[in-house]
Formats: sequence, structure tokens, C-alpha cells
Amino acid sequence: MDPITHASLGAVIGGLTLGSRLGRKAVVLGAGVALLPDLDAFIAYGDAVSEFIHHRGFTHSWLVQLLVATGVAGLLAKIPATREIGFGRWWLFFFLIWATHSLNDLLTTYGTQVLWPLPVGPLSTGSIFVIDPFYTLPLLVAAVGALFYRFAPRLLVAGLVLSTVYAGSGLALKAWIDHRIQPALAAMELDDQPRLIQPTPFNLLLWRITVINDDEFLDAWVGIFDEPIRPDFERFERGDQELREAALALDDGQRLQWFSGDFLRFHRATHDEGPDRLVVTDIRLGVPGFFPFGFEIAEERNGDWEPITSRAIGELPRRDSLDALGGMLQRIVDPEGAPCIMDLGDPAYAITEPPPRCRMDGRTSPPAGGAHDMP
Repeated sequence: MDPITHASLGAVIGGLTLGSRLGRKAVVLGAGVALLPDLDAFIAYGDAVSEFIHHRGFTHSWLVQLLVATGVAGLLAKIPATREIGFGRWWLFFFLIWATHSLNDLLTTYGTQVLWPLPVGPLSTGSIFVIDPFYTLPLLVAAVGALFYRFAPRLLVAGLVLSTVYAGSGLALKAWIDHRIQPALAAMELDDQPRLIQPTPFNLLLWRITVINDDEFLDAWVGIFDEPIRPDFERFERGDQELREAALALDDGQRLQWFSGDFLRFHRATHDEGPDRLVVTDIRLGVPGFFPFGFEIAEERNGDWEPITSRAIGELPRRDSLDALGGMLQRIVDPEGAPCIMDLGDPAYAITEPPPRCRMDGRTSPPAGGAHDMP
């Protein structure tokens, strides 16, 4: 999650664990300590794929945090200026702040290695967007209130309870939507295919459904107020089998599959100067036309793909980002009048034949004009 959320949660937990001893200082200290796990973002791993898959790695491991919290608490319990607080309180302070930092990240889609170094890999519930003001606001208000109004443990508890209820709502809504779309997936013979359900930016009202289907991936928006609740999928090219096999035969391709699972897109990028490049894109994060995490991992030489030092190459048409967010908002309040997903980013890999069923009343784009000439 974003730094403001992490700092707010750390401030609340800091106030609850050490507020009786340190007062407002515990709130400030908790906010600072909560940001420490994200220092891994400043570690230079040498290539773009490594920096992508190692973020939220060892610094986010509950096992590492357990050991570090024990060591730091033991040290502070021996220093004259801090030993009166005692080992137990210091340990709760550090471990709870760091463990909940990782738990926050676990709720998002990116993937967090909370059990590193065990051979488990990154875990994710995908039930809250990486920035969600409705989750953050109760924590932020509680932390600011404790700092500048009156230090009151009840206020901190209230903020923590409200944010926790909201996080629980995300888990419940995801499970509910998954249950509601099962008949539609079964009818399309997609119920056994890899799928991902996650909220769209800044809310729990509109959810993105992504299903992998061999050379294609299917994307749809589903709102919790839609009637009926069903995914109206749009189709996008994922990359043919030859490209997938070539990418997954390379070390970087295997590492990306380990991190992102089947939710990868493969394509050939041509250059005016130099050989073609093999690009692998994580399609979990963003939306078609706005995928931020793509990587060049190989170049074509004499008909073969030769590995190269990976380079980030995301699709980020920033000038259209506000329009895309506006389209998502419109989809929440006006399902029939909202644009298609492919209308927002206009990706070249959108499959427009047959036209997508991207409106809740089942209307489709006219075949002659494609997806971008909808009435």
C-alpha cells in the first residue's frame, strides 16, 4: 500500500502499544517505523525483473520481522534511556507495526513474500486496491487526532476497527462476486481457467475480472449493484504459444511466472534500430492499455531469442489516465452508458471480432466499426 496508509496504521499501533509510556511520541515513532520495510525499494538488484519481484521480499517477511523485532527490543531493553519500557512492550511495538505493514500489502494484488525464505512465493488476497482512501481515512484521522487534538486510545481503537471492517468487507465482497459469476463462467466453459478478481482503483464498488484462456485473456468490470451480476468480457491477445514458450524458457520469464502466475502477456516489440525484443507484461496490475509493469527480456538474433539484461517498458499513457478513471467511475453509476475497457486505453492487442459484450444490457459494438464506434 501507499506510504500514507502504512504510516497511519503504524502511528495508530504505536499509540496503542506505547502511548501510555511515550504519549504522542509513540504515534510519531510508530509512523516512522512502519515505513522501514519499504526501504527495499531502494535496493539495486541490477535489472528490472529482479527489482520487480524482490520488492516486498525479505523485509516484508513475518519470519524476518519476528527476528529483527526480538533483536531490537532486546537491545532497547538494555539501554538506560529506554529499558524502563521493557522488552515485552518494545517487542509488541516493532513486531505489530511491521507485521501489519506486510498484512496491508498482502491485501493488495502485487504479491508479498510474508513467509520468505520458505519456498512459498508471493501471496495476495487482491481484495483492496493499493491506494484506497476509504481504508486509509479512519487511520489517518485517528493518528492526526491523537497528535494535534487529544491523545485518546479510544480514538485510535475506533480508527483501527473501522479500517479493519473495511478490509474485511473487501474480502467478503470478493468472495461474493466470485460466487455470483460462477454460472456465467461455467456457461462459457471458463470456470476451470485461471482467474483473478480484484477491486478497481480507490473503491470496493467496481471489480475487475480477468480470466486466462490460452492465447487470450478476458477482462470485464462487475459492479456490486449490477443486475444481473455477470462479467461481460472483452477479449485481448495474450501472445501465441511460440512466444510464451520462448519467454518461459528464459530465466527472467520463469521468474516472472513465479511472481505473477499465469497472468502474463507476451509480445514482440519491433525497433527502428536493432533487433526485435521479447516483452513480458504483468496483466494483474493496471488495465489493458495501462499496464505499468512490462519487461524486455530477450532480443532476436538469427531466429533465436537471446536473453538480455531486463529493462522496464510499461504502457503508461498518462494523458489518458484521468479519462480512464472517469470511465471507471461512470461504470459504477451508469453501467449501460459507460465505455468499454478497450475504449479507455485503445490497446492494439484488443480483439474486436466478435465485438465485446461490454454493457450490462448485452449490447455490442457494431461489427463494421469495431469496439471504438459504440453509440
